[in-house]
Amino acid sequence: MDAATLDELRTLRARAYGPSADIEQDPAALQRLRELEASRDAPDAAVPDEQSEVPTHVEPTPVEAPVPPPADDGAELFAIGESSETESDMPASARRRKPRRLSSQSVALWALSVLGAAALAAGLTYSLTSAPPVEASSGATQVDTLEPDPFIEVPAGWFGAGPSSMAFEYYGLTLFESTGGYTGLGTDCFAVVATEQMPELDADTNSWSMSGIMYSGCGAGAFPATVQFVVDSNAPQQLRDRFASDSALQFVFDGSRIGVFLAPSES
Repeated sequence: MDAATLDELRTLRARAYGPSADIEQDPAALQRLRELEASRDAPDAAVPDEQSEVPTHVEPTPVEAPVPPPADDGAELFAIGESSETESDMPASARRRKPRRLSSQSVALWALSVLGAAALAAGLTYSLTSAPPVEASSGATQVDTLEPDPFIEVPAGWFGAGPSSMAFEYYGLTLFESTGGYTGLGTDCFAVVATEQMPELDADTNSWSMSGIMYSGCGAGAFPATVQFVVDSNAPQQLRDRFASDSALQFVFDGSRIGVFLAPSES
């Protein structure tokens, strides 16, 4: 087929498949298109079948497309068009779309991912429903804020006190920084003792003793150091005069000050 004939074929195809197709109104042009396409040796000149988007009255020349071998198993995905020599000259709307199949390994991996996601969701649901929330706030009211008293001196080494430990006083109690809790280690530790139990600064360390109340606490991460107890007969008289018997007190050390909290009465 010479160049002039090819140009004629392209013009007729544009009239048949283009956006302004009008060949259906020109029987002579339509017959000429069929003759030219029939004269070509390559199968890529075939006219699309009746299911394509070209005019329905154009009689197609069937094209034999290679059929992929069937897979052992798997699922069909969205159809994906595969290019071929016979489709290169055809408009996009007339190209065949062929389904692609997943291999058995891909299907197995997909199934495992679905099962894994389901198991994770079930685990999260169980963990949320099997751990009932616990109210962290006691509803206590802060009744005092203690500032360091520079005139209080605690003997270095007594229950972890250092030579420059901050110290506080509160109704017969002495509270001071310590290097570690009496029952454990942590950060920003402090101890609470009855003031009357404090040893003299120049007393022999071998004579140190304790017979009254003694509490300690240390911070842990974002949790501040805390000491809490119930006011009873072991508490200093000043503290018992300030708070009723069985009152629950909490002391919270933020590293520079101590907050005093009184729990609400249970009666």
